Amino acid sequence: MRLPGYPVRTPAFLLAALLALHCFAAQSAYAGASEWVKMKVADGFLMLETEVSGVPGFSIIDTGADFNAVNDAFLDANNLTYDKGRFIEVSGVFATQRRYTYGEIPVTVFGSRINFHDVVGLNLRSPDIQMILGASFLEGYIFQFDYPNQRLRLITRDSVDLKKIQNIKTSKHRWGGAPLVRVSLADDTDAWLTMDTGSTGGLLIDRDLANKLGWLENHASEEGESSGAISSGRMEYFTVPSIGFGPVKIADVAVSVPAQGESLEFFEKYTPLGTRIPVGGKSKGLLGYDILQHFVVTIDYEKGYVHVYPGEKLAGEE
Repeated sequence: MRLPGYPVRTPAFLLAALLALHCFAAQSAYAGASEWVKMKVADGFLMLETEVSGVPGFSIIDTGADFNAVNDAFLDANNLTYDKGRFIEVSGVFATQRRYTYGEIPVTVFGSRINFHDVVGLNLRSPDIQMILGASFLEGYIFQFDYPNQRLRLITRDSVDLKKIQNIKTSKHRWGGAPLVRVSLADDTDAWLTMDTGSTGGLLIDRDLANKLGWLENHASEEGESSGAISSGRMEYFTVPSIGFGPVKIADVAVSVPAQGESLEFFEKYTPLGTRIPVGGKSKGLLGYDILQHFVVTIDYEKGYVHVYPGEKLAGEE
């Protein structure tokens, strides 16, 4: 999970081309798809209703997390204790920490009880958040997130060929992790960014890349502290006129970069969860809620395929 830590700004859409709307995305139900389930968007986070040991609440769906995690603040508030397991290395935007895991935690999600194993313990401060649902939760199905209507559903892989109809250039690291999406930052500059539903901002990119684009020189910025579940650091915030994301251009995009002297080493050397062996990575930052909020996003986390189209609020939806 990445927490850029700056206010959400609403971008305007400039359609760059006619967008082919695929039937599977527009239908309310079809073979291989579940019924729509309500999700709650809170402060830019996708929140799904869950129960942990019978205690009802909400958990964050986070495509940027290589792990499932439980919130120690929630456990403390509800006097819940579980056996601790091994320690692993968990990377944040600015740093890596050694964190313990819990061997088994009973969780009810989508109406079914599942025993989650090797759940990382994190302190998310607010006891209202139960868990972070990451890689192992997302890998089983194709997920479709309807941001405007705050709902989601699951789609089986044998019911749709997402590779064939995806409209975003994507890449998948051989060690796994969230899909990388190719984003047009300028007429002559594209970059691979991690598509992160756990990021509440627009773009978070490497400072060297921002300098190459001339963004730090040409746009007035503000500096502030960014705090996450793993690490924190100083960031600079500004807005750029537009970027290209798949079939559309997006205007007035909020951007954050590490302040002078900070770095995003996490994106240069990806370390597989539970190891200390760094491997090369492509990601130059994160693409988060400030952009995704206007789309219906269909994602095959395991395969790395993504389809998006601009969604709209349905009549009668809350």
